[in-house]
Amino acid sequence: MAQAERRSSDERRQVNDRRSVGERREQLVDAAIEVLAAEGLTGATTRAITDQAGLALGAFHYAFESKDALLRAVLERRAEDIETALVTATRDISSVEEVVDRLAEVAWAIVQGRRDLEIAIYELTLHALRNPELAAVAAGKYDRYVEVVREAISGVVDRPDENATEEIARFLVATLDGLILQDLVHGDPDAARRRLRMLSRAVTPVAQGEHPAPVAATPHAG
Repeated sequence: MAQAERRSSDERRQVNDRRSVGERREQLVDAAIEVLAAEGLTGATTRAITDQAGLALGAFHYAFESKDALLRAVLERRAEDIETALVTATRDISSVEEVVDRLAEVAWAIVQGRRDLEIAIYELTLHALRNPELAAVAAGKYDRYVEVVREAISGVVDRPDENATEEIARFLVATLDGLILQDLVHGDPDAARRRLRMLSRAVTPVAQGEHPAPVAATPHAG
């Protein structure tokens, strides 16, 4: 029985080893995502990833020059997925309020989705900031999100002043990112839903140019 299982495993590896470099790369990225989600960054060894992919350990370096190159591909894959979700969500909209509401829906889908994967992506993002080879990818993924949001806001009827559009887009991306992280920490979906609704009520007037009155300074006692 054990011998048959080993033979079956070896046969699967032989089939995998006949795949193109591009196919192996995608296979290893898929496997890395699963290992990162299950074991975290410290558990994502090249052996664990190739085992998950059903590849021989030696096949790794035919697809990626280093583990950092694979982690870069994971970050890029996740950025593409989120960017696609944002683009889809912000199509055919007519107001700033609708932009904010659609972005909140994307954030909510993330909150309700794979928590283990989101934790792994935050862990990987922080790791990237300490790694010169990955830091630009970590920063770039947020720039991609901001650009999608900026374009969505720029296309609505009640769009803000052009100079304010990018700042509002960056504020929205940063706030949504913080709300997602907070939910990962506390695990309270009802609170996450309430805060997403609060975001829409808070940001829409500002985006439409209805700036709040300045708060008067509190006089010092004595």
